[in-house]
Order: sequence, then C-alpha cells, then structure tokens
Amino acid sequence: MKTAIFALALAIATTAAAQTVTVHEKSGNTTNYNTTLVDSITFNEANTMPANVPYTTQVTINAHWCALGTSITYLNDYDKQGRFEKGYMDRTLDQLHFTKMTNQGISGGCIKSAYNQVIKADYYTIEHGINDWGQFTPVGTFDDYLNKNNNDSFAYWYRMVIDRIFAVNPKAKIVLCTPRKAYGFSGYLPNNCMSDLNGIYLKDYVDIIRQIAEYEGFPLADFYAECGGQRDLARMSMDTALHPNDEGYQMMANVLIPAMKKVITFDSQK
Repeated sequence: MKTAIFALALAIATTAAAQTVTVHEKSGNTTNYNTTLVDSITFNEANTMPANVPYTTQVTINAHWCALGTSITYLNDYDKQGRFEKGYMDRTLDQLHFTKMTNQGISGGCIKSAYNQVIKADYYTIEHGINDWGQFTPVGTFDDYLNKNNNDSFAYWYRMVIDRIFAVNPKAKIVLCTPRKAYGFSGYLPNNCMSDLNGIYLKDYVDIIRQIAEYEGFPLADFYAECGGQRDLARMSMDTALHPNDEGYQMMANVLIPAMKKVITFDSQK
C-alpha cells in the first residue's frame, strides 16, 4: 500500500459491509481503503497527526514515550495480581504505537517524586495529584509555579519536573493529565470525591494543572472531568475507589489519545 502523504484530509465512510478510510490527495486522486485490511499507517511530510484517524487504526510512532505518574501509571506494567487486562498506557499504545515506552510511575508517589524519574525521551505524560491530595501536599499557587517559589508546594514541584524534562530534552513534547477522581481506599481519601481532605480539595490540584497547561500551551488530558464521578467510580475501580479497572483504564485512554495526537509529529524517521 502506498504511503499516504498527510498534507491531505481523511474522511471515514461506514457502509453495511465494512468501514473504509477515504484519502483525498491534493493531486485530486481519491483512494478508498478497507480498515479491516490496514495493518498500520505511516505519516510523512506533516507536522502533526490528523485528529480523525479512526481508533481502530494503529499508527506507529518512531519515538520514545516516558510516562510519569502514580500507582495508576505504575500498575500498567507491574500489577502482579492480574486484576485487570491493560492499563491506560497499553490501551493508548494499541492505537498510538510508540516504538519505546518507559513506565516511570511510582506507587504512592507525589509530584515531587517525579523529578528524579525524568529520563531522556521524546514525549512525556504527567499523571499526578491524587497522592498529593492523600498526603496533604500544599497546593501552592500559580505564582509559585511561575516564579519557582521554593515552598515545597505542588505548584513549585510541578515547575521543577517540567524544567527537568526540558533540561534533558529541550524539544520534548509534554501532555499534562489531571488526576482521576477517587475516594475511600480504606480511609486514605474522603468518602466523597468532592469532599475536602485536611482542608484541601482534589480540584485545587486540578486547577493548578489546568492553569499550567494553558500557560505553557500543553495539551491536557482531563481525567478529572471525563473519567467518572462519585456515582460510577466504584464500578470503574478495582477497589473503592482509587485504582481503575479495565473500564476505568479504557476511559483514561479515550481521553489521553486525542490529547497526545495534538503534539505527535512525523517530521523525521529515526
């Protein structure tokens, strides 16, 4: 199959027999592909990945993804109890097949713990906030992020982690993730995901992350807003109600994939 040059548009047409991808080239040529017969797609001569590539199509990305995060990230590779089939990273890799992915999640880790987990990579995701809430990390302010006010706050350490990423790779692409809502877990968190813990709300950390994403121009995977709430968290968790099960992890992947597509580039083959 010839390589599709994506300074062109993709349109998806569904028929009773099969789902097809219709490629409209600038030359005026139009080609239909049966997606059930497509193994992979290679994108060349484009800056970013088209947002409307169907979720059933796997795209190979010749790059290294480093995932920083909590046990919700860590368990993707290190669950020894067989409690779920795939974590959110493996589910993301089902579509966005990075040639290398390194899991730098820390079970019980707060944002401060991510600083020493930063390794050289091309793409980074940061999934932190839930343990900072559970362990009473001071939230800080956006000013603490901007001015690097060394007050050991969540905002300050978020800045340190991002600065560390750019120190090891000035061309790094970063996607921020808000923490997934959670509650309970044997008293580690309040019994309601919207309640305060020691006077701090989970949304306080979320608001800082959203401000950072807007200020820096980073895509945001808003797990807090889009991956369940008090009514359904128990159903989507392996426990009540912190760590996602397969349904919960799939929701996270569904949110992360479009966010990552915004920064994935195909300018060069390594």
